[in-house]
Formats: sequence, C-alpha cells, structure tokens
Amino acid sequence: MPSSHPSTTTPVTVTAQFKKCPQHLDEELKFFCETHDVACCVACTVLLHNQHNQCTVVYIPEAAKDYKTGPEFLQLTGELNKTQQLAAKHVTDIEEKIKKVEQLKTEETTKLEKYRTELKQFVDKRIDQLTSQVNQLRDNDIDLLKKQLTKSKNIEDNVATMKTRIQACEQTPVELFTESKHTRHEVAQLQVDLDGIAAKTHYQVYWIHKDDQMEAVLKNKDGIATVEIGKA
Repeated sequence: MPSSHPSTTTPVTVTAQFKKCPQHLDEELKFFCETHDVACCVACTVLLHNQHNQCTVVYIPEAAKDYKTGPEFLQLTGELNKTQQLAAKHVTDIEEKIKKVEQLKTEETTKLEKYRTELKQFVDKRIDQLTSQVNQLRDNDIDLLKKQLTKSKNIEDNVATMKTRIQACEQTPVELFTESKHTRHEVAQLQVDLDGIAAKTHYQVYWIHKDDQMEAVLKNKDGIATVEIGKA
C-alpha cells in the first residue's frame, strides 16, 4: 500500500463519490499516481504503481484538501480561461468567415447572373440580326420571283389571246395570213421576254454557318467561364 495512505491518527472524512476503476470493476479510484499522472484503485497501486516501481501514489481525499489553492489548480484555471478566450476568438473569427463565405457566394453568383444576362442579350441581338438578314434575303428573292411570275402570267395570257385571234381567222385565208404574220413577230418578242424571265428566276441559296470560336466554347466543358480558387 502507498505510504501516503491516511494514518489512523489523522482521519480524513471522505464524502466524494469515487469513480469505478475500468480495470477492476469492484474497486474505486481513490488514489492518484503522480508518476504516471493517472487515478488508480487499491489493486492498481499494488499491481502497477507499488513502491517497487518507484511510483509516488497519493490518497485523493488528502491530496484534494489544499488543491484548490495550490499552484497546479491556479495554473489550470488560468489555462482554462486562456483556452476559453482563444476558443471564443475562434468562434468569432469563424462566424465572421462564414458570413464572408456567404457574402462571396452572393457576390459571385450575382456576377454570374449579370454575365448570363449579358450573354443572353448578346446572343439574342445577334440572332435577331441574322434573322433580319435571312428575312431580307427572302423578301428580295420573293419580290423578284413575283415580278417574273406576273410577267410570265401576262405572256401566258397574251399567247392565249393570240391563239384565239388566229382560231377566229382560220376560215378566212387572207385574215389568217395577215394575223399569223403579225403574231409571229409578237411570239418572237415574247420568247425573248421569256428568256429574260428565265435569267431572273434564280434565287439565293443560303445557310447558317456557326461561328467556329463559339462552337469551340460550346464544346469546351469549361466554356464561358471558370471558378478560380484561392485561400483567404
């Protein structure tokens, strides 16, 4: 048994509740090994912390009497206060950093939304320009073709009229001869007109050619923008 066990001449009143020893479940941790800085029971002091191991073992109730006013407890109190203040500082700093993280997220996503709007406006404007260009090409071609269509219908009507006149003269040789001679000149002119129409009935063929740089951006998984990461 440790030499510091309370003597019979100076009894110590023990009112504290001791914890059970994890190694010897029927024993209480009434002793403290200063050598190993650990609480121990009677069995521990005999088996592990006896005098042959040159351990200094004290009886906890005796050691605890003046502990509150001793230097170790005062140092512990100071360390607790210091640690508490440091922990509080960390709490304040971390809470502030959390606010900054949230603020950073808000700022950067706001930039992204603005960027989205700018990109959409740019794309919409360019699409509108291209659509207007296509519409203009269509309008020009339709206008030209409709003019030639009108001319072709007029020629068709003229030919029908000529045929009617000739048919009306078929029973009168002199009138048929005269009308036919006159009609031949008109038909020749109409054929010239038709050749001119044929030369003007072409239309423009067009297609949308996507911008190579924009295509590369769309194919790039990091296209448009990237998130650059650093440490604050």
